[in-house]
Amino acid sequence: MSIKIEKMTNYKVLLILILLLMFYQKGECQVRRTNPVAMPAPIFIDPNYQGSCDPEIIWNEYEQQWFIYYTARRPMLENTWLQTPIGVAVSKDMLNWEFKGYCKFDGVGGEKDASSTFWAPAIISANDTLHMFVTWKPDTIPTQGAWGGRGWIVHYKTPLNNPVDGWQKVTALHDSTLNTIDATVYRNNGLFHVWFKGKEKGAKKNELYHLTTTDFTNWQEAGFSKSDVFNAEATGSNFEEAPYIFQWKGKYWLITDPHDGFFVYSSVDAENWKFQGTILKEGGSRNLDNSMARHCSVAVKDDRAFIFYHVEPWRRYDLEQKNGEERVRIFDQPLKNRESVLQMAELEVLDGKLFCNRNKVVELR
Repeated sequence: MSIKIEKMTNYKVLLILILLLMFYQKGECQVRRTNPVAMPAPIFIDPNYQGSCDPEIIWNEYEQQWFIYYTARRPMLENTWLQTPIGVAVSKDMLNWEFKGYCKFDGVGGEKDASSTFWAPAIISANDTLHMFVTWKPDTIPTQGAWGGRGWIVHYKTPLNNPVDGWQKVTALHDSTLNTIDATVYRNNGLFHVWFKGKEKGAKKNELYHLTTTDFTNWQEAGFSKSDVFNAEATGSNFEEAPYIFQWKGKYWLITDPHDGFFVYSSVDAENWKFQGTILKEGGSRNLDNSMARHCSVAVKDDRAFIFYHVEPWRRYDLEQKNGEERVRIFDQPLKNRESVLQMAELEVLDGKLFCNRNKVVELR
C-alpha cells in the first residue's frame, strides 16, 4: 500500500513539474513576442547581383505582409543599369525580409535579367488591385549611354493575390514627346495622383509633372508642381529626382533625391510645397549605411513613419565631383562600387520639420 502511494506521489510531482515547464515556456514565448527587437542593418540585399535600390514599400492586405518592390541593378556586370527587373522582398514584421522573386510583366520575365529595362516602381493598392507606375525603357544594351535612352512612365496592374507574377500593362501615361523617370503615387480627396520627373523635347529643364484620376483609366493633367519643389531658387540645386509623397502628422511630405541626401518639402494641401532642408546627407555608423541615402519610400505604421532607402556603400561620390581628368563617373568605377543595399530608419517631426537620425536604434514589435 505504501509503495502505491509513493508511486502516485511521484506521478503527481512529475505532472506538476511538466505543467510548470509548459507555463514557463508559454510565458517565455509571450515575452519574446512582446519585447521589442532592434531593426537589422541592412534590411535586404538582392541575392543575385547585389544591386537592390529604389525601394517602394506597401502593405498587401491579402497577403498580410509588407512588400518592397525595388530596381534590381546588375553591378556584377558592366551593363549595370539596363535590363534590370523589378525585385520583390516580403516581411510580416519589417524586420525579417525574404526574397520573393522578380516581377513578370504581361507574363514575361521573372528572371534576374530582364528583356527590357524597369526602374523605380511606384505602387498603390485600390479595390483589391495593385497599380504600379514604373519607369520603362526598351534599351537592353548601353548604345545610348550607361542609362539608355528615353524613358516612359507605364501603368501596370495586378490582383492583390498575385503580387509578383500577375502584372498586366494598362497604358503609358504620356507619348514620346516626353522623357520621364521616377513616379510617385498617392490618394487625396477622392483622387489618385501621380507625379513624375519629365522633360519635353527641346526643353531646358526637367519639370515635376502631375496627373490625377478617379478610376486609373481617365487621366487629367494637373499642371507642374508649385512653389519650392524643383525650384533652384528655393533649394540651391538644379538637380532632383525620385519624388515620394506621403501623409503623416497632419501634413503632406514630399521627399526628393538630389544626390546629396534628401530634400524635404511639406504642404497642407499636397499642392503648394515649402522647402525645409536636407536629411540623411551624411553617412551613418550602422553596417553598410556609411554613405548618403538615395531614392526612398515611407511606411506609416501605428503613427510611426519608417523611411526605406538604398545606399551604395562603396561608391566614390568624391571622385564623381572632381573636375577634368580627375573626375571618375560611376560607370567608370569598379563593379564593386556599384553595389547597393536597402536600409531602414525612423522618421520624426521636430519643431514642425521632418528629421531622421539614421544611427538611432529602432525597435519594432
